[in-house]
Amino acid sequence: MLQLNHIKKSYDKKEVLSDVNYTFQEGNIYSLLAAAGAGRTTLFECICGDLTIDDGNIVIKEKQNIVFAAKQSILPMFISGKKFIHVVANLKNDKTNVEKYLLRVGLSKDKWNKLICDYSFEDKKRLQLAAFLSQKPYIIMFDEPFDYCDKEYIETFLNILEEEKEGHIIIVSTSLLSIARKIAKDILVLNSGEIYEIPENMIDVPEIANALSDILGEIEE
Repeated sequence: MLQLNHIKKSYDKKEVLSDVNYTFQEGNIYSLLAAAGAGRTTLFECICGDLTIDDGNIVIKEKQNIVFAAKQSILPMFISGKKFIHVVANLKNDKTNVEKYLLRVGLSKDKWNKLICDYSFEDKKRLQLAAFLSQKPYIIMFDEPFDYCDKEYIETFLNILEEEKEGHIIIVSTSLLSIARKIAKDILVLNSGEIYEIPENMIDVPEIANALSDILGEIEE
């Protein structure tokens, strides 16, 4: 369980999170939809402890690992992808052959020994996913790993998350409604500093669809 109780966070008197109140249950994948600047990254950084909150509290199981896979990948740039996963596996005393993880996430063999700085956006995200498979954190948060990406890459990524969700809380953010609907049936919307849950059967209700378009600032085709 991850419980967010009335979380508030401001920067220089500008309120970003005004009253985030939601409980995430393990074994689920959550789709967090929000426009640019709505506070997605701030929320993730508060959850993983990189930022202190101004008010409210965050409750999780004791001694559970939390990983935030940022949109701008925080990865060591000057080692190979294979070496990076070796390091991650060693830290967790994971004896699995790391090639198994790289194959599973779809990272082509010709890139295994290349420097991470030469990876594409999608390949860096594949590497983050491989690290998740080795680290097995209780909570994993992916910030916009899918927006404007290849369909096959998205399907592979989501299939792996679906297979691995048991015992984990997985939160994936996006600014695109079409992507949000691929991630999970129900959608969490972060807007005006609060989280709202929209069940699948309500998303296409005209009033709600129009409100989402206004929030996101565009109407997707």
